[in-house]
Amino acid sequence: MSAAAVQSLVRLLEEMHALIDGLDDVEYAMPAPGRSSGGIGGHMRHCLDHVRALLTATNTGLCAYDRRQRNTGIETDRAEAMRASFQLMSAIGRLDPSLLERDVLVETQLDHGGAMITTRSTVARELMFVISHTIHHNAIVAQMLRARGVTMEPRFGLAPATPTDGPAHAGPHVLPCAP
Repeated sequence: MSAAAVQSLVRLLEEMHALIDGLDDVEYAMPAPGRSSGGIGGHMRHCLDHVRALLTATNTGLCAYDRRQRNTGIETDRAEAMRASFQLMSAIGRLDPSLLERDVLVETQLDHGGAMITTRSTVARELMFVISHTIHHNAIVAQMLRARGVTMEPRFGLAPATPTDGPAHAGPHVLPCAP
């Protein structure tokens, strides 16, 4: 695996950063329809937590995605989200590609009771998971924004292998995303 995989995550973080920058404070913090939480800010925090867990694993050897803080300022404060996304983007961009083959343990919560399991993986495999996970959440965010009448760049939230329908994804209010 090469530095290209690392750069793929950097590009996703750049897209998230641009999206956050293109929203107003109300759109960013607004809960998902019919819920008291789970808005765009919640999805952004969740994705950034996964990136942070991956970076932590490069130092500690343990990737613990389920040990994260909820209801942090990142969920409601765009400026805080912008700072956090920029910091993580920079840290991922500096990641030494030689670390990708390092073995890590992944801790996963199995049920609501807190039962945990630990499996073996590599930094490269977890990088691929974080990329896929981020795309998945970006797709949810894109749907939320479209339901509010806001559209974004045609590829936002789409996996690289997903074909597009062309310009039908774009609309009159298109939020910028990094190239």
